[in-house]
Amino acid sequence: METTEGDFTIELDTTDWPVTANSFAYLTEKKFFDGLGFHRIVPDFVIQGGDPTGSGAGGPGYSVVETPPKNTKYPIGTVAMAKTGADAPGTSGSQFFVVTG
Repeated sequence: METTEGDFTIELDTTDWPVTANSFAYLTEKKFFDGLGFHRIVPDFVIQGGDPTGSGAGGPGYSVVETPPKNTKYPIGTVAMAKTGADAPGTSGSQFFVVTG
């Protein structure tokens, strides 16, 4: 992923999260993320992007149903799909977050 703050590579986990990984790959292939910024930036915690509206409420027009177990810990550098709330399974679409601290 190319950003104004530097580039990074995202590895997709197709074993544990096949639907989510394939959705992310599909959106990337279709250039869905091209030109989108990060609409949520919390220093030393997380950056979030993948929203075509930039409001935090947009998506690709569909949701991914795979949901990680509650209280999943994400180490620094993890990229994961965002959902609309802690108790909102099946609401991930195109938004993702990167753990920065």
